[in-house]
Amino acid sequence: MGRFYVMAERKLLPLTDGFLFESYFAANRYVSLVGEPQCPGRIVPNGLYRHEFYEPMLADDAVDFVFVGELRYLKGVDILLEALAAHQAVFPGRALIVGSGPEEASLKRLARKLGLNGRVSFAGPQSARSAFARARCVVIPSRAESFPYIVLEAAAARMPLITTDAGGIPEIVDDLGMPLIPPGDVEALAGQLRAFLSNPNPFLDRAAALQKYVGERFTVENMTHAILDFYISDLGAGVS
Repeated sequence: MGRFYVMAERKLLPLTDGFLFESYFAANRYVSLVGEPQCPGRIVPNGLYRHEFYEPMLADDAVDFVFVGELRYLKGVDILLEALAAHQAVFPGRALIVGSGPEEASLKRLARKLGLNGRVSFAGPQSARSAFARARCVVIPSRAESFPYIVLEAAAARMPLITTDAGGIPEIVDDLGMPLIPPGDVEALAGQLRAFLSNPNPFLDRAAALQKYVGERFTVENMTHAILDFYISDLGAGVS
């Protein structure tokens, strides 16, 4: 299916008037897989509405970590489970897995195999806002990403964040010096989980800084202005 889409994109390339990419990562992947655009292009990052910025109120029974997303191999939930199990005798953190997907059953089996019963629960799909209120730290252990909204949503909610160096994620957090984990690295992820459990203050400080940074840069207003300017300035489209 992936090869089919790439072939279709190559056919459409000479017929395209302009390209909008949500990240430098996506633009570079397009060039490597499809080809170099011969028409105008621009990077316009994803953004959030102002009402999506807030500070969550944690539930009384909040666990330590939460994953929110599709339960599939690329999202790295198995890496999170293995990291939780790696040092559970020293730092017995609890986690909530929010979402559904094709590998839900196998991930539940893995949690049982790793002896995580009682420490990891699967909650099914729910909104990110609801999930954030049920944990103290968001974990995004993805093997691959483009420019994930869940990172922006966690930042907007001022949630402490542990995530991987995947896709466009560095474009969101790099300016703040946030440590990023190599995708698929169980030990590196376990180290960050332990660091949060032993001293969450640096994570809380980074969360506050990231919320401010995302609120200034990754907004729907900025998206709208950039897209309109692209159509008017780069493509020469009229305004009705």
